[in-house]
Amino acid sequence: MNKLIVILGILTSIIFISCKSAQQKEETAKENVVEARQDLRDTKISNANEWLTFKSESQAKILDNEKRIVELKIKMNKPDNTFDGLYRTRIEKLEAKNNELESKLNNYDGNETEWKTFKSDFNRDMNEIGNNIKDLFR
Repeated sequence: MNKLIVILGILTSIIFISCKSAQQKEETAKENVVEARQDLRDTKISNANEWLTFKSESQAKILDNEKRIVELKIKMNKPDNTFDGLYRTRIEKLEAKNNELESKLNNYDGNETEWKTFKSDFNRDMNEIGNNIKDLFR
């Protein structure tokens, strides 16, 4: 019986000590809100910087692809080279895909929820164009 009273006393003390007043809870909640807002601001700034870097690098790759496509067209149109219609079609498709990527990049609205998917798809398509151009230079 004495053990039960001691245990009950200890539990009551722990509960009483661990309870925070409403004012303390409110202050903690306000601090959490301030921290969450700051984290959101930091994330938005970080995402904006990441987007600007990504866009700049992607525009450079698109420009490089355009130059390489022009080189392929020049190579194709030299009088001593004979290229078939398939080669010409492949170059035209690469040029169209490169223009499509440029448009996609310029029209992206920066939607944060779709950012990772957009970036992944865009990089995959950009690498595909680069590899196809390399194959044509062989």
